[in-house]
Amino acid sequence: MPVILITGGTRGIGLALGKAFAQKGWSVAACYHQDEEAARQASRDFPAITQDFWINRCDVSDRDQVGAMMEGVLEKWGRLDCAIHNAGATWNARLLNVEEAQWDATMNVHLTGAFHISKACLKPMLKQKSGHLVFISSIVATTGNIGQGAYTAAKAGLIGLARSLAKEYGNRNIRTNVVCPGFHKTRIADNLSPEAEEAIRKRHLLGKTSELKEVVDFVVWLAGTQTISGQVFNLDSRLPGWL
Repeated sequence: MPVILITGGTRGIGLALGKAFAQKGWSVAACYHQDEEAARQASRDFPAITQDFWINRCDVSDRDQVGAMMEGVLEKWGRLDCAIHNAGATWNARLLNVEEAQWDATMNVHLTGAFHISKACLKPMLKQKSGHLVFISSIVATTGNIGQGAYTAAKAGLIGLARSLAKEYGNRNIRTNVVCPGFHKTRIADNLSPEAEEAIRKRHLLGKTSELKEVVDFVVWLAGTQTISGQVFNLDSRLPGWL
């Protein structure tokens, strides 16, 4: 039975992914940082799908906590087949209004978190001669966005990191890919006004935002592939910038 680790896995896209993988027969490890209520609710939800899950509190920006989490995964299942780095945070403001602590926190969760997760996951994946790393990024990584300088920089960094890892470890059967899931009403987007949401919809060539089920189904499919690596998948109808 394949094993997957999902950061930010107890709410929003991460929780939906965890449930979908569980339904497909994967063993699921999900981590969260601060939202205890969401973690408790996820713990109540998963048993209706599977008993083969583990929810763990972990600050992905902390190397030691990530290492301890990986030890827990390997102690429980003895392997890791895929890791999805989905944890995220942002403070929306134009750059002159962004505090250094906010910049650092955004980078720590998205980019430093990916660094720690990758290093921890690569060791067992290299040992078993197979593995897949999936980073959740955003189309704004390639287009930029007003008021999201730190967020876009961090998400762009994920693309560069993923492509470097794909080149470094592809000959060891490690796949690394990036998914840009499109706009969803997650907690990060809760502060957007209806006017802002409508403006986002108008930038889509199809005039509508992506469906969560489509995104989840795609990521579940991608995780099981064996010959795709170094790619960036934009899952809505907006036109990306450089790729």
